[in-house]
Order: sequence, then C-alpha cells, then structure tokens
Amino acid sequence: MSQQINLISPLLLKKRYAFGVREMGAVMGLVLVCALAWAGYLHYQASVLEAEAELTEAQQAEAQQALDELTVAASRPVSALLTERVKATQAQVAQREALLASVGHTIEQTSTGFSPRLRALAHGGTEGVWLNGFTLSPGYVALKGAALNASLLATYIDRLGKQPPFEGMRFSGMNAALGASQGGPASQAAALPDHLDFDLYSGSPTGKGGSHGE
Repeated sequence: MSQQINLISPLLLKKRYAFGVREMGAVMGLVLVCALAWAGYLHYQASVLEAEAELTEAQQAEAQQALDELTVAASRPVSALLTERVKATQAQVAQREALLASVGHTIEQTSTGFSPRLRALAHGGTEGVWLNGFTLSPGYVALKGAALNASLLATYIDRLGKQPPFEGMRFSGMNAALGASQGGPASQAAALPDHLDFDLYSGSPTGKGGSHGE
C-alpha cells in the first residue's frame, strides 16, 4: 500500500510570526522618536521656567536692595540744619500769607464800592453839568460842581440815582448858588455863562475814602 505525499502542502511550510524582528525594530524606533520628542519638549519647558525663575529672583533682589536702602535712610538721624531750614521756610510762608490776608482785608474795607462809584459818576454825566470835586467813602458821598440851570441839576441827580452803586441813595444836604453872585474879576464873570454852583451831601463824613477836587 502506498500514499503520495504532497510536499507543497501549506501545513508543511515554515510559519512566520506577525511581529518579527523587523516589525519590532520599527516599533522600537517609533517609541525612541516619541521619547526624544517628549524629552525635547520637557527640556524647552524647563528652560522657560528657569528663565522666569531667574527674572523673578532678579526682581526680588532689586526690591530687597531698595527696601534695605529705605531702611538705612529711615534709620539715619534727622539733619538739624535741614530741620531749621524747613522751619524757617514755613515761618516765611506763614508771614507772607498773613501779610497777604491783611492787605486783602484792608483793601476790601477801604475800597469796597469805590471803583464802581467812580464808574457810575462817569456814566451818569449829563450835558450842562460838570463836577469840580467829589469825596467818596463807604458811608459818605459829597459832590461839588456846577450846572447851567436847576433843571439840569435835577436831571443829573435823577440819572445818578439810577446807577447801581448810587441806587436808593438820598442826598441829605444841598447847597446851590448862582455863579454870578460870587465875587471875582469882572473879566472872568463876563466870560462865564450864568450857572449854579452846587454842593451835594449824602451820609456822614466819618469813614475814610477817596476824594478829588480842584
């Protein structure tokens, strides 16, 4: 009895494993590449953190140095010369402020209403009436002048009373006389027209003020 043996049968072939030396070498190479990449990334992160740490340490060192300098400066004794200069400067400033306050208070007391009244006298002028002199103080007003006639003087008084600084003011005294009745050279009397010389008063001449007259 005989049997034919087929030597080409797959059962008789040499088996090959799926993970051979070649495949294992490729896997190991891939793992090595990944490990190197991860190591490089970790090295980069470590260098960045190291640089930040060095910067922080430098900043801390500068802050500590500044703190030490401030501590040394604070522990130094106060200079007597500098203290005296500061006190002298403060005294000078106080004296100047007191002087300015005193001058301002004096000006406020002596000139309150003075300039506005001068402007009112300028704005209240009436043609045919002129002032020869005046006295102004906080509680007293005196006007001395001349007018061509009594109606112009009344107009002047009314117009002056409408100015804000003189609003509500009433003249308590008035003297008026014809200019021709006063004695004088005949040539001057002939050259001057007929007019009234007047003096107007309001208040009591107790306060200090400004005056002007011929």
